[in-house]
Amino acid sequence: MKHSTYISFISMLAVALTMVSCKKVLDEDPKYSINSKTAFESETTASLALAGCYGYMTNYNAYGQAIPEVMVGASGLGWAQTNGSDQDTYASLSIPATNGLVGMIWGGWYKVIGECNYFINSVQESSLAEGYKKQVIAEAKFLRGLCYFNLANVFGGVPLRTEPTSSLTITKGRASRTEVYNQVEKDWLEAAEYLSTKEQLGSSAAGKASKYAAYAYLAKLYWILGCHENTSTSGYWAKAKQMGDKVIELGNYSLAPKFATLFVNNVNGAGESIFQLNFSTTSTYVGNRGNWVFAPSNATAGISWGRVKVSKAFYDQFKGTYPDDPRLKVSFAANYSQVKTNNFRIYAYPYLSGTAGVNALAIDSIKYSALADPTNPQLEEVSAAFKAAYVNKTGDHQGWPYFVKQMDVLSTAQNSNKNLIVYRYADFLLLMADVENELGNNGKALDYINQVLTRARTSANTPSVYPKNLTAAVTQSDLRLFIFNERLFELAGEYEMFVDVRRRGADFFKLVVDRHNNHHLTKAFVAAAIANKNTTPFRERLLPNTPDLLRKNLLLPIPQSELNANEGIPADQQNYGY
Repeated sequence: MKHSTYISFISMLAVALTMVSCKKVLDEDPKYSINSKTAFESETTASLALAGCYGYMTNYNAYGQAIPEVMVGASGLGWAQTNGSDQDTYASLSIPATNGLVGMIWGGWYKVIGECNYFINSVQESSLAEGYKKQVIAEAKFLRGLCYFNLANVFGGVPLRTEPTSSLTITKGRASRTEVYNQVEKDWLEAAEYLSTKEQLGSSAAGKASKYAAYAYLAKLYWILGCHENTSTSGYWAKAKQMGDKVIELGNYSLAPKFATLFVNNVNGAGESIFQLNFSTTSTYVGNRGNWVFAPSNATAGISWGRVKVSKAFYDQFKGTYPDDPRLKVSFAANYSQVKTNNFRIYAYPYLSGTAGVNALAIDSIKYSALADPTNPQLEEVSAAFKAAYVNKTGDHQGWPYFVKQMDVLSTAQNSNKNLIVYRYADFLLLMADVENELGNNGKALDYINQVLTRARTSANTPSVYPKNLTAAVTQSDLRLFIFNERLFELAGEYEMFVDVRRRGADFFKLVVDRHNNHHLTKAFVAAAIANKNTTPFRERLLPNTPDLLRKNLLLPIPQSELNANEGIPADQQNYGY
């Protein structure tokens, strides 16, 4: 056990050293001779080990790439090339257990859990000061709880490990989903008791777990459980309100005045940030590949592929609902400059390009204000040239806009300068609006919603017309659906998307799938591709919407790599439908 702890600590320390700013330490190229006992005799080295736990959260297997990519790409609101790749399978909601990205996120979350388990065990056995031990163990439990929360949300029941793993305990069966959520609750309640507030943490608060972040996550846990039960009689709504009210009264969070400031490079100190992860562009161990995954090709100084784009149906739903919403340009790019090559202006759906050039203008676009349904253009409402470009096209084309909250024009190679706000106060306010609505508190729910809508509307230099505040009482069922959609708009391109569309079960998930499948231009593209035997990768797809396939797609499959390595999970315990 001690040998395993030593190896684990050295790996954490290597990552931690990439995150610290002490150039002298790096220049000295230390020889890692610290053993598992002496590593936890000093608060300095123990804190480096804790930094390693945080560091693994920023690994490419975790929030550095795989988690945002899958959570956005497999949400039913994105598009990827129809070429048989891992991206194709998750965008098509036909993910096999062998999907490489699914294996990455499973491994990424469990890597953090394993490091936290070793850290907690080692600190508990150390002679460090009790006050210090309580604080750092609380931080590790916060991180472990977050990983198990995510695992339960997207995989259901999973192996529950809360002690360091040895060769004797590597085989582990699946705990129930309820048991995993119970462990999350336990970790976060214990963390909340001993974590410092962000005010106590001071300048080190950004990127660290804090007391009211733990309470905010407890509110989210109970909200998710209430959503799973999907009835106003659930007891979880009151528990979510109890925790959420603590955050509102004492957490000292606030919405950023301008939406766009949340997604600038190296964002830090935002009052809206409940929990965030900070990244480096120079580390060989960690980094943010969000620009690499989402930004248009040649649009940044680094490498970008734009391999996960926005579905036509989702873009049109947002644009048609809120025509001049300032969040649109922050969340999506329908035109961009190829800064890495010729600076030519490129236009994507819903615009049509003319002759390429630096100052090129779109020659056509969808006229949303003239549509019978502004959220769903009909084939006869667009021009023949538009149909030729975006419905009947057989090769590479710009038929989909881009998610650009993670786009970094100054990126370096695959890494960007973007920090990632994992949990924002706007997310919290909208979930609290959902909670208050289920409890019958219509006025309070509208207040929370309108705070988010007002910030959105006033985020441009000149306030926009949309999104308008809700000024009259709304029925509980109508407000439930409004909040469901508003969360998709506010959090577009952020990692909440996968869970948000599924949290109320197959009936609400079907609303998203059917909106995509009933989008007129998407359906027309699929029909034209079949008729013309178009097999190029730049095609539309319809999403599975039978009851069995909707139920299947509520969860990801347990990765085949885990089934192969862990004899505790037999093949017949795979998630439904896989």
